[in-house]
Amino acid sequence: MVLSSYTRIVIQKPGSPAQPPKSTPPSNSTPVYAPSGSTSSTTTVSSPSTPSTASTRIATSPSGPISTSDQLRPMENAYIKDITTTISVTSETLMGSTPVSNQQTRVMIPMSSTVISKRDGGLRWCDRCNYVKPDRCHHCSECDKCVLKMDHHCPWVNGCVGYNNYKFFFLFVLYTALYSDFIFAATIAIIAQQLSDKEDLDIQWIILLILAFLFGILLTGFTLVHLTSMLKNRTTIESISHRKRQYHVRVQFDANNPLCYGVATTRQGENLWDLGWSDNWKSVMGTKWWLWFLPFGSPPGDGLVYPYNPPIRDRLIEEARINAQINEDRIAFRMQQAQIPRLQT
Repeated sequence: MVLSSYTRIVIQKPGSPAQPPKSTPPSNSTPVYAPSGSTSSTTTVSSPSTPSTASTRIATSPSGPISTSDQLRPMENAYIKDITTTISVTSETLMGSTPVSNQQTRVMIPMSSTVISKRDGGLRWCDRCNYVKPDRCHHCSECDKCVLKMDHHCPWVNGCVGYNNYKFFFLFVLYTALYSDFIFAATIAIIAQQLSDKEDLDIQWIILLILAFLFGILLTGFTLVHLTSMLKNRTTIESISHRKRQYHVRVQFDANNPLCYGVATTRQGENLWDLGWSDNWKSVMGTKWWLWFLPFGSPPGDGLVYPYNPPIRDRLIEEARINAQINEDRIAFRMQQAQIPRLQT
């Protein structure tokens, strides 16, 4: 199991926005069908930080199942349409560089009605990869690419651990820890037997006991740390300074209008993706219990969109609506103030 898990880590890459893994049903999904004639929008972003330069193109999509991450709750019906927004990015236009050829590079990334953003609501942009970064995606300086749900870069596997291979990494650490603990316990029994028989102790057993103890205590602790993070639905990156960490969440109220959005900020230490320990476990290990401890299967979802904690998401949507209304009123007031001198002249 140790070798099988390690092999899966090396072979199965964590996934990136450019090459996302094949989508699988989410762990808590129930098929929801969009009404006939529903639309999906394609937003062409022309600047990585300025949302006001975006334009919208409408395209009709057939009816079909949508993931629960995009499923609307009752309080959202008045604010957000039940669709999936798609970001279409032209790298040459965004970066202001001169195209090498007449062909343009476009990247289509699904974006739910709520997404992690910058403070001003601008989409998170990777200057190295020229991609919009989905939630929980980070750029690895060692691999020089963006990694979906990046946990950490592991030199032992010569790559990153993330969305698509975190399960195999956890199983590898778990089985290695159990193997070390078993060797430690077995070695103690052998040494105790030799002492009871008043035989000379073999130095090799002593060395093996020390090594098994060191590896066992380190790997067992490592396993418990990752198990705790998994049950809280946090990655290693998200666990760093999590008590003070805050996220800015962009809420798209109208998918047909890229400028119709609001921004809300999470509270310090708030975990957006905590769905309860059971769903948190299934989001990594899968929905089939007989595959939980086997290095097979794939995590649910597509690695691009992750469901938020329902109460937190509902509160953020309401706060974003209020903030958007305040900003709109402020802009309208400034426009009125600017027109007063003109009317007086």
